[in-house]
Amino acid sequence: MEIVTDCVAPHVPSALPDHMEIVWLDRLRAEDRVRVITWTCDCQAVYYELCHAAGRAYIRRTLRKDGTVHETYRWLFREAAQVWDALLLGQAR
Repeated sequence: MEIVTDCVAPHVPSALPDHMEIVWLDRLRAEDRVRVITWTCDCQAVYYELCHAAGRAYIRRTLRKDGTVHETYRWLFREAAQVWDALLLGQAR
């Protein structure tokens, strides 16, 4: 039986028991030119965006219930992409 949903972005799976802990910081600053590269489905209680700004990349986490936004450190894009992939595999949270 196929489950049909209107969601087009990926859903983040539950974290694996030995997952990496991501350090979440209060939103550092609202940057003028942020490019959201990819994102997870916003139908879940928490959704994530992989962002690029000022030559660095980071992951933004938004809590739907109150709109609280947290961000990771800024990394080189390839480093942020590795953490993003781990997030989508349940290997990071």
